[in-house]
Amino acid sequence: MRGIIWRYELRKALLSPVILALLALFLAFNLLYIMQQSYKRQDMAVLNTMAGQFGARITDQMLAALEQYNQQPGLFLESEIASFHRLSILQHYAARMQEIDEVYAKLDTSRMAEGQIQLYGLSGQAATALKERYARLDTRLQQLEASGEYKHLFFDGKLYGTHSMLFKSLFRMLLLELMILAALLSVFLSKNEFEQHTHLLFYSARHGRKLQTDKLLAALAATAALTTILAGISLSAYFLTFSYKGLWQVPISSFFTWEPGMAFPFLTWHDLSFGKYLGCAVALMYGLQLIFAALAFVLGFFIRSSYFVYGSFAVLFGSLLLLGRVVPTSSELLFYAGFTPFQLILNPHIWFTAGGAFNMIRDWEWMTAGGWAVVLAALCYVCLKQFKRQNIH
Repeated sequence: MRGIIWRYELRKALLSPVILALLALFLAFNLLYIMQQSYKRQDMAVLNTMAGQFGARITDQMLAALEQYNQQPGLFLESEIASFHRLSILQHYAARMQEIDEVYAKLDTSRMAEGQIQLYGLSGQAATALKERYARLDTRLQQLEASGEYKHLFFDGKLYGTHSMLFKSLFRMLLLELMILAALLSVFLSKNEFEQHTHLLFYSARHGRKLQTDKLLAALAATAALTTILAGISLSAYFLTFSYKGLWQVPISSFFTWEPGMAFPFLTWHDLSFGKYLGCAVALMYGLQLIFAALAFVLGFFIRSSYFVYGSFAVLFGSLLLLGRVVPTSSELLFYAGFTPFQLILNPHIWFTAGGAFNMIRDWEWMTAGGWAVVLAALCYVCLKQFKRQNIH
């Protein structure tokens, strides 16, 4: 009986006209964004060929082979005049590779820390804590240089900005879209009987007070299903448009992930290849959406109207984003004010990396998601227990 009810609630959520309409709208928006960026595809494909022929790891032998290749006469057919542009891209990468060691030798984490302290007006414990974190970044840089992790080919961030294109733009859109769907799903299921004025009939039945447990489980399952559909189609379209052949094992901390306006390239605290980084990002995406579904469910327990639940969710979103502005700039708590799932969904491009003054705590992403998951799991349990005894009139 319980399995039948659970499947019914899940089906009701996934076949809701509002949810289906939003899913179609979000999917169309994501695919449109990918199409708008597809003009980079042909130029980016040159690196796939380059990595396949010379390898992705930058060594003296690889540089010598590339130099010899660039000097060969008759490299292209007359009919391939457009390939001149391809040659210029190869030469661009060859020139950029020559400057890697010089650039890294100039990186000074103590100066970076001082610059961030002055930029944000930090003092006291906050300034001391930031210096300590940049000192740990210096240790990570030394490990990076010793292992040669940074000496790998990847799409040049200064030309294509692929890290931001994928994680800052597409992933952020996905996370915001899925958050909306997760909240709508959870509130729709938990408040449906009350909105339809059938709650007295349903909750007075033998299984009645246990129905909210089924609804929560259905909301979580439906959220996971929609995440799979929306993210699966969007990411599939992205990787069908932009080939990463030969680059899946390249470390995210490659010199070439450096994009304009950054003090240093994207540096992960752990040795992560692009494939592993993407896998971690997708796993965190799923976790965050389950958190949002549970959060909406808890809000719905205390608030009768579904419209007020949506409003409260939005207010909570904005309030937690502004939390850092009320913490004194001399307090170390300033760095922990961003430990919210809302900060996470707005900054997917710096997940697992040394992302700047307020994102320099190693593994803060997992700590944030894990902490919120534990707290919300406990709150959901309390709410379900309380619902069995409360007056539903």
